[in-house]
Amino acid sequence: MKLLKNLQNELDFFLRSRIKFSKKYKGENEAKEGLFNHFPEQKRKTAKEKEKLYLKKYRLENLKNNSTQLNYLENLVTIELLEKYLKVDKQKPAVLDIGSKNWFYAKGEYNFFRYNNFEKEIRLDGIEIDAFRIYLDLCTRYDYAVYYTQGLENCRYLPKNLLNHRKKYDYITWFFPFLTEYPLLKWGLPLSVFKPVEMLEHAVSLLNPDGQLLIVNQDENEYSIQEQLIQNQNLNYIKAGVFNNSFLDYEHKRYVTLIHIEKGNF
Repeated sequence: MKLLKNLQNELDFFLRSRIKFSKKYKGENEAKEGLFNHFPEQKRKTAKEKEKLYLKKYRLENLKNNSTQLNYLENLVTIELLEKYLKVDKQKPAVLDIGSKNWFYAKGEYNFFRYNNFEKEIRLDGIEIDAFRIYLDLCTRYDYAVYYTQGLENCRYLPKNLLNHRKKYDYITWFFPFLTEYPLLKWGLPLSVFKPVEMLEHAVSLLNPDGQLLIVNQDENEYSIQEQLIQNQNLNYIKAGVFNNSFLDYEHKRYVTLIHIEKGNF
């Protein structure tokens, strides 16, 4: 069964990577009233207060007025995550997001790095190996990413394999790396691109001295596998544990690990 699925994925991935079908995504918008009405009173109050803070601090008015409810909330979650675990003190930070999919959280990620601590010029790249996967509306991940990144200066969506990328960064974010074969096959990728050890090693090599890599895993098992991979490479890391956000309820817990490359150590 696995062999069959892999052969199918190999063919599908080969075709869409070369045909690169594209259709403009025009975006959607939904009213944002009552976003937190389903929460208990204290959680509702916290969510409203944080939304108000982020709306002003990270200049999210345009996003709020031109997004679906879910997309807006996901961007708020992204900001809360980054604000909790990263300190942005570089004058002109270079940032890489690995495995960006359709990069629905690009605006939140971009505005966090640009406006956190002080307003700054940034460079943000998102990299996705399967950028031309087609959705039911016949738009691709690439089409969505073009929409989500419009108007963001020095922001690029790169449809390529991380292992072929060579630029250096101060901060790298990596949401849900594939650490076992089953989810990779389920998401439509072939086993030929399943290289968790090489991917981690290469990601770390892209960090500047004093750079930080933030990794988010989806459950405790993957969190444990991730730690073992990091330990095998003798990296300096912090197990930050479960991230509980203020805006959305997820089916699976999200675990955070931080890797820090100290000056002179890499």
